[in-house]
Amino acid sequence: MGKEKWYQKQLRMVQTVLREPDAVNYDAKAVVEYLREIKANCIIAHGGGDTDFFISNLELANPTPFLGEQDILADLVEEAHKNGIKVIVRVDFRGVQRERYDRYPHWFALNADGTPIYSKEFDLYVPCYNSFYVNEYAVDYIRDLMDRYDIDGIWENAIGFGVGPCYCKACRDRYKRDTNKEIPQGADYYSREFDEYRLWKAKCADEHIELMRNTVKEYGDEKAYCAEIFGMFHAHRAKSTGIDLYNAREHFDFLVSPNFLSTHSATKGHYHQLTTPASAIRFMKSVNRDKQAVVLYGNNGGKWRYVIEPHLESRIWLWETVSVGGGLWNCMFNGQHPGATFDNRNSYLERDVYHYLADNEEILETQIPREEVGIYFSKASRDYLADDDKDKDEYGVFIKGIENVLIDNHVQYGFCPDINFTLDEVSKYKLLIIPNGAYLSDEHIEIIRKYVSMGGGLIASYKTSLYDEKGNKREDFGLRDLFGCSYTGIKKDTQIDCYQMLKEPHAITSGFKNTSLLMNDGYTLLCTPIEKENYNVVCTYVPKIPNQPPPKAWVKDMRTPYPTIIAGTYGKGRVVYFANQMDKLCYTNGHEDFMDLVYNSILWTKNGELSIETNAPDSVHIALTENKDDNKQVVLSLTNHTSKPRRPIRQLLPVYDFYVDCRLDGDSLEDYNILRSDGDISVREISKEKGMLTVRIEIKRLDEFASIYLRAK
Repeated sequence: MGKEKWYQKQLRMVQTVLREPDAVNYDAKAVVEYLREIKANCIIAHGGGDTDFFISNLELANPTPFLGEQDILADLVEEAHKNGIKVIVRVDFRGVQRERYDRYPHWFALNADGTPIYSKEFDLYVPCYNSFYVNEYAVDYIRDLMDRYDIDGIWENAIGFGVGPCYCKACRDRYKRDTNKEIPQGADYYSREFDEYRLWKAKCADEHIELMRNTVKEYGDEKAYCAEIFGMFHAHRAKSTGIDLYNAREHFDFLVSPNFLSTHSATKGHYHQLTTPASAIRFMKSVNRDKQAVVLYGNNGGKWRYVIEPHLESRIWLWETVSVGGGLWNCMFNGQHPGATFDNRNSYLERDVYHYLADNEEILETQIPREEVGIYFSKASRDYLADDDKDKDEYGVFIKGIENVLIDNHVQYGFCPDINFTLDEVSKYKLLIIPNGAYLSDEHIEIIRKYVSMGGGLIASYKTSLYDEKGNKREDFGLRDLFGCSYTGIKKDTQIDCYQMLKEPHAITSGFKNTSLLMNDGYTLLCTPIEKENYNVVCTYVPKIPNQPPPKAWVKDMRTPYPTIIAGTYGKGRVVYFANQMDKLCYTNGHEDFMDLVYNSILWTKNGELSIETNAPDSVHIALTENKDDNKQVVLSLTNHTSKPRRPIRQLLPVYDFYVDCRLDGDSLEDYNILRSDGDISVREISKEKGMLTVRIEIKRLDEFASIYLRAK
């Protein structure tokens, strides 16, 4: 532990994105006092690039007129370092106003017709991502900062790679040189016509990130570099800029994903699912388990930045994050610190959670989620199918539906990204789930085939493996032999008045009594079963039964040969294939038929016993993390969501008298420590069998959050 850099340890962060008037009478002592009170260990301070909060000698410097004679950064660095708090400086090169643009117009991006790309929303001219401004000037700017101030790192905000193509001379010439082609024009930027260009742009983005990192590291490996990159579901941003968390896994010193409770002003709805930050941490940890993973949130909103996020939901948001081993980054957009703004109702909101992290730092900073079920994440499928509008999304909603089932049933899971997908990596899972992974490479198909034949479980849905990773359509499922069926090429709209017929008794339909029909929704692929031993058609597609007029609400025959669920044994493993959108429907519909069918499928296909058994309601979210170097050291976390069925939550209902049985590798319980509790918690061994220890945790009362450290031997 002693040899690790500071950014490799637990991160409890606060960012102050200053408005220009916030520079007036800047009080560094008050800022640091807030940080000390909540036990933060790092502040992200406003440097500039867009608007500077220090006096720079660079030609394109743009200092705010509110600075006066102050040196905000000097005062803050001195005060923070006196109190053992690190300082990262935010820089932003997303664009400039007209006066700076006019000096060097050739540094800025152009439309196909030669006009400058201008953001009316921000009143900024957008730089070309290959230009001097974003690269060489940015390097000079960072060096200027780091020469002047003893700062601990750089946070590059809004990496300037813009939405869509740039047609400036530099880009045209470089693209021609690299590909021997012209940049496409006229087509939809997200269409296949731009596939090669987007890959090229991603390569440019990677080079930029490496340049920025190397610049920071000129000042020593203790200096941290990180940048604003959004998470796994931000489809358009990743596809348009060529930047996502896959870039971050190598270049960043820690991983961070912005996850605000309220949705962005451009999207539908008001609030994200309360499990969203935990999902983000699970994904970041799967991308790189050795780096700290942090959720960037806000006491105040990302959408309404001057007013607080719902108070209780914000606390749940934080507990969800830390329950899976994550760190936190509170980002404030007005005021000198979270206790000095227009709406202070959420000031010190993070105090309990940051204190919990700090007080148990040695245990918690090494924790990663226990991953018994792996959700395969296909970047190609995300890029081709996902949409930030959930009504149009055909990828992220499938994953979210699977997560709903896993969380409700207390199943411990993680993500299995295609970036590090090997047989050794996938073999650690008791079950692999592929939610509409339509775009799979031949290499990954062969790995999946070997994994299942060796005894792994597999659940896949809908269009999984119908395309290769480059978007080329296959004649049939690439995993046809595992699915036990062939696609006819016919897709049916089953959104209204559609059902599935139970074909024969099976473990997947266990508990479904007194019915021969189950719900169907979404779309269904018509598939024909292959004659295979040990494969069973569990449910079949029922043609639409119109509900009006009532006397005509029937069809001659509900039976068809087309399975909606087919299950079988492949080698030593088990496979379930959903020809419909069963997993998506667990998110968009939520009917018990979908939820129970998916959960029963998990129980039938998994290879081995799961770690958690409990009588807790599904409104108590249970997360099990383990020390990344010693899986006999674990932390069990319980986050209560029990409340009225309406968002935002304003009151939690305590949950009383339940137990959690936790299965651990080991022969006995060597030690335990109750890290946080709302009431009495007891811990005892209840069984030992073949190197597996079961520990029962009995909880008398859970109000908000509890956690228990367990160490087996």
